Amino acid sequence: MRTFLSLTIGAAILLASAAHAQQRPVLTPAPEVVPAPQPAGGEAGAATPKAPVNGSIDFGFRGTSTTGDEARYERYRDLRDGTWTQFLYGKATESYLFDVRAQDIGYRDQRYDADYRGGKGWFNGGFTSIPLNYSDIASTPWVEQSPGVFTLDPAARQQVQAGQVVGIPQNPAQLTTPSIYRGLASPFSLRQLRQTAAFIGAYSPSRDLTVDGGFSSAKKDGHQPWGASFAFNVANELPLPIDNRTNDANAGLEWTRQRGMLRVGWNGSWFDNSITQLVWDNAFRATSANPYDPNGYSNGNGSSIGRMSVPPSNMLNSVNAVAMYKVRPRTTVNGTVAVTRMSQNDPLIPWTINPVLNTPAVFAQFPNLAGLPRATAEARVDGVNAIVNLTTRPNAKVGFTARYRYNDHANKTPPFNGTQYVRLDAAPFATGGFTEPFDIRENLADLNATFSVLPYTSLRLGYGFDSFDRTGRSFSNMTDHTVRASIDTVGNERVTVRALYEYTRRIGAGFSQDALEDGGSQPGLRFYDEADRHRNRGTLLFIVTPRATMDVTFSLAAGRDSYGGPGHEFGLLDANTQAYNAGINFYPTDAISFGANYGRDHYATKQKSRNANPPPDPQFSDPARDWTLNNTENVNNFDLYLDLPRTIRKTNVRLTYDFSDTGNGFLFGGPRIASLAAAGQFVPLPDVTNAWHRLAADVQYFFVPRVGVGVDYWYERLNVSDFNTINLPGEPETPRIDYLGEIATGYGSRPYRGNTAFVRLLYLF
Repeated sequence: MRTFLSLTIGAAILLASAAHAQQRPVLTPAPEVVPAPQPAGGEAGAATPKAPVNGSIDFGFRGTSTTGDEARYERYRDLRDGTWTQFLYGKATESYLFDVRAQDIGYRDQRYDADYRGGKGWFNGGFTSIPLNYSDIASTPWVEQSPGVFTLDPAARQQVQAGQVVGIPQNPAQLTTPSIYRGLASPFSLRQLRQTAAFIGAYSPSRDLTVDGGFSSAKKDGHQPWGASFAFNVANELPLPIDNRTNDANAGLEWTRQRGMLRVGWNGSWFDNSITQLVWDNAFRATSANPYDPNGYSNGNGSSIGRMSVPPSNMLNSVNAVAMYKVRPRTTVNGTVAVTRMSQNDPLIPWTINPVLNTPAVFAQFPNLAGLPRATAEARVDGVNAIVNLTTRPNAKVGFTARYRYNDHANKTPPFNGTQYVRLDAAPFATGGFTEPFDIRENLADLNATFSVLPYTSLRLGYGFDSFDRTGRSFSNMTDHTVRASIDTVGNERVTVRALYEYTRRIGAGFSQDALEDGGSQPGLRFYDEADRHRNRGTLLFIVTPRATMDVTFSLAAGRDSYGGPGHEFGLLDANTQAYNAGINFYPTDAISFGANYGRDHYATKQKSRNANPPPDPQFSDPARDWTLNNTENVNNFDLYLDLPRTIRKTNVRLTYDFSDTGNGFLFGGPRIASLAAAGQFVPLPDVTNAWHRLAADVQYFFVPRVGVGVDYWYERLNVSDFNTINLPGEPETPRIDYLGEIATGYGSRPYRGNTAFVRLLYLF
């Protein structure tokens, strides 16, 4: 828990970006920037008044008190006790506009921005810092000896391997005894920070020609949760170190005329990761099994050390062109084409780090493991993307739009010989093969016609065709046929109505059963993103404004995806969504506004699977091992607000309250579940629930028009129950890192209650 209000002084800062507005107190906007007044009557010798300068200084102190999961309360922000500062400075003349903004100087969520527009160009630059707080109560027994290299206590590993102590609990009986690693774990804060500096600008040397360009650099560091397993029941979660930078650049040249325009440009992106691999000690073994166990990948009797690659450094370069031409007053054609190359050539990590497998005896049996087919990735993907749009309105009653999109994703990476490989650094196998490039080619066409059937009302009919050709999947082609109809009543001052219905039929072709069975899947399995599918969707928006001081809004959306097709037996079978919202707003005077909104979302899915060993085991085709899962989720949202600007003399008041409630349930069925339940061997997943409350109040009082004080208060509370979050018995705020089959960091969804208060001095100029 933090001290509620400690006072620390800092420098001044201001009005944040809109993206941060929901996380900060509502501020009185700075006075409007207006052009400098002109001399009256153009009298000779009249002096031009000085251009107005507008801005604000918002300076004060804040304090935060938190119980429970403090990191989740501050997820993407920094609410430490100390100064609160915001600053805005703006100036406008006949020839230019200029403003600068800054917020939270010196904190992990600080932001700065500057903008200039005038003469023949404009410029914008800024710096943004965004934290991501995972957990302040994480712990781990691994010690990071160097970036990406984690070790465990050698003596503890020896005892675990000898069976003298519990290392990773393998059964419920072992849960009653703490793992030796629990006592060796050190606490730490699991978090990361992204800091981005960027600028963009344009210059027009002539009326028809503009040159533009920009550059941004994003640095990310810290740690994140990362899975690192040795076997099916020897799982680990480590704090993977993050140390990478992404640089993006763009440049363009644009030529415009009254009837058209042309722009050519270039985009580049470079990702540089300073961490090339993750190496960690096995918590289950102190020495590698010698000779190796062919089942070591499943029972844990494998390597004493593991290694895996992490996201590699890579680059992207793209050249593009955009053109628009007005064929006639009511007909316009525009299009874009881009040619892209993505590549990475990082060194490949060896087949295994297991010393027992790097021996002449193993190489004699598996000769391809003696060395890699090539030293670096040599990965390359070439892409071509093009879009053409046509819009025409021959008369006031009828309009047409047409769009065509082409996308070609060609993987040019040379095949890699993976015929012989090593599973989980434990056991070599010769059941692999050569890598297959994953190519995609998409053709999309979309046609729409709009008819003005009544005053303020239009009817729209459309058809869409979307075809995917791709390699490396069980279907080589998927085609979507979509028909849609909508009606809009817009422009009537009292009523707005929008309704849309859409039907999509997805049909697969070129099915390959071998592609499924080679990966050990059931022949009746269909992946949801390529299975035959019927989709029905509809939306309705209804807005009524019975008077100028009131409006009522209602919206409804529903959809259903039904999956089927020849041979489809396993996978996602059905998915349903429903959502509705109702809101009301009142504006009785210019100084009073208030309203409320309620929404409910419902999601439901049905899946089917089979719990079976691969062939030739007869279980593979035994329907008695089938099981099903019905998953449902209901979300309720409720919002209230009250605005009282200047209702009370010299005072602004704003109150908001947000509430969200979610329940996620799991219903298992089928013969396999029934047999396990009868034997007392099935424990169903409990429901996952959470309820989130947020109250925010902002009160500002101005002694004089430009000087005032502000008091703000935030309150948040999260109640959550998640079976994936394990705590020590009787200690709901203490993570358990040593649960069945794993040593984790303790990161999970936990409840919290947070309070933050601000006291601010406001000065407008």
